[in-house]
Amino acid sequence: MSEQSNEKFTFDIFTRIKRGDDLVHIGTVEAESSELAKLYAVFTYDEEDWAEMCVVERGQFHWVKKPEGLFAKKGA
Repeated sequence: MSEQSNEKFTFDIFTRIKRGDDLVHIGTVEAESSELAKLYAVFTYDEEDWAEMCVVERGQFHWVKKPEGLFAKKGA
């Protein structure tokens, strides 16, 4: 019997209420795929009538400038 991988990924959720508003980070979901992340995001963050909502797998961010964390270890 083969074991199935149930690896979950963290997805960040971004929304805006109306066109022209800033895109705002409102939370995260954990899911096995982007399709499931979309469903979880809609059901979890449905308190507003969002004009736009997107999910981004956390590993897909490409930082241009990132500040050091407040409690980051020096030299690590």
